[in-house]
Amino acid sequence: MPTDRIDFADLPDDVQGSVLARTGPLLSVETVSSGFNSAISARLTTKQGEVYVKGLPADHPRVWTQQREAVVGPYVSGVSPRVRWHLQAGGWDLVAFDALDGRHAHYAPGSDDLPLVAATLERLSGLCAPDGVELKDAGHRLREHAPAASLAHFTGDALCHTDPNPANVMVGQRRVWLVDWAWATRGAPWLDAGYWLVWLIAEGGHSPESAEQWASRIPAFREAPEDGLNAFAAANESVWAEIAEESPNSWTRSVHTAAEAWAAHRVRSA
Repeated sequence: MPTDRIDFADLPDDVQGSVLARTGPLLSVETVSSGFNSAISARLTTKQGEVYVKGLPADHPRVWTQQREAVVGPYVSGVSPRVRWHLQAGGWDLVAFDALDGRHAHYAPGSDDLPLVAATLERLSGLCAPDGVELKDAGHRLREHAPAASLAHFTGDALCHTDPNPANVMVGQRRVWLVDWAWATRGAPWLDAGYWLVWLIAEGGHSPESAEQWASRIPAFREAPEDGLNAFAAANESVWAEIAEESPNSWTRSVHTAAEAWAAHRVRSA
């Protein structure tokens, strides 16, 4: 469910004071409207520059997403904005990042963003999941959507983002950043290319064949076992069928339809 958004000025005075102790006086504050999961989403301009701050009440059931992003941040340098600080004060949990000057990625066929996204996902596929950081395991996450014998295909030591929808992919200065690492997962290095493939169909209007061609620009995806891709496509269709049933709306149905199309394509190609 989406989280109600409030302005930075609506935070308790002591929380604002704790932020100002880190940023210095604010020159301007802009509430960011995109995204569904943060109660605070704001761009703060100071004499030292700009930071993006997102936050949730400390007792919110998804506050763990804040903590996950703060912990994973140092390990995704170069593919994600730098984490500046993580603050817990006055009943709030806030994380600050370098502010980006960019826009959400365009996934339509012919978009100049597609090669940039592919290059970033290729770089990400080479990052190892850090030791000592609590992460979900891809096989465990998909255990209810795939046969037990297939889960081994999804396991690995790569650090996976797992949600490269266009809202989480920022483009600017001829490069791409991945944001929102709440669902960071330990898994096979080709998984993010597979997740991207579904979004190319859902948001870009690609055919499954076109989407696979783009995903295949990432070497890890080209090297993935066919049985693994088949199982992953079927698992994604199952995941999105469940999401669309629990939260029926136009975008969940659209992604489910995309996942269904890819799964059917894999069956035809087998």
